Amino acid sequence: MLERDTAPPPAPSGRREPASDPQPEPRRFVAPLTDSDTLSLTGLLVEELWNLSPDEDILGWAPGDMDATLVRSGIRTWKMLATGALVVVALAVGWRALTWEDARLAESIEAVTGASLELVSRVETLDASVTDIADGSIDDPLAASITLAHLDDSARLLFAVAGDMPATEEMAPIRGEAISQAGGALDLGTTLSESVAYAAAVELITRPVDLPAETDIEGLPLVTETVTRWVGDFTSGAAALPANELTDTHRDALADLAASLPEWQASYLDALRARDRERAAVHVSELQTQITFVRESWTSTAAGIAEWAGQRIDSLSVPLVVNR
Repeated sequence: MLERDTAPPPAPSGRREPASDPQPEPRRFVAPLTDSDTLSLTGLLVEELWNLSPDEDILGWAPGDMDATLVRSGIRTWKMLATGALVVVALAVGWRALTWEDARLAESIEAVTGASLELVSRVETLDASVTDIADGSIDDPLAASITLAHLDDSARLLFAVAGDMPATEEMAPIRGEAISQAGGALDLGTTLSESVAYAAAVELITRPVDLPAETDIEGLPLVTETVTRWVGDFTSGAAALPANELTDTHRDALADLAASLPEWQASYLDALRARDRERAAVHVSELQTQITFVRESWTSTAAGIAEWAGQRIDSLSVPLVVNR
């Protein structure tokens, strides 16, 4: 049987064992910083991992507190990257804004030229209305009104698209020409619309009225009613006529006739009651002469309106052309 060595351990002596020499600190690799401070954070972490001492467990390693200089270098690097990214984004946004503005300008020019072409096509349909006005009568007032309503719509459209044009120095002359063309068309349309209404009203209120030179007592009330109604229609119709410089002279002639009608009416009916055939016939003849005068006066006025309208149509028949 083997005996266990039961010898007591050697007693400690009073002398201390000399301490082992300290191990030299492992040489750490420090990458030099460049003036541009372009070290990435990934590079800094790799550097720290490289500098691990042999006694450190690489599997349990985690990034520790890095040198303040290295941290500042990384922060500056990220600031530079962020600034560069912002510059790129700003350039991209600026380029896109310029591209969008150019596209908007092209779209605006296309809208203005298109509206101008449409307006010119509407102007060219006015010949029939002008011819009717020149003849002193309107064959189809409804058709003329529809034509003029289309002209008004086209002129207002040109006004709208001209107002939507970019407020640039380059576009200012184009906008001015478009507004001028639209304004001229509206002025033309308004004048022709008033002239059509004027012509239709004059045709209505100056129709010849059949008045007798004599009547019996039984027929006097009917004649009185007819004359009173005609005088009222003429007076109210003449007062309601649209006013413009081209019709002022004719409106004055109608106003003069309307002012004389009450006195004429009283004299005419008195002659009928008195059975004064000669005097009644004179009154009837006077009225017909005055009606003929205002109708002929309108023919002359209408010819002047047609001439004015023809000049405006010629000036508005050229569409806008935009050269860039």
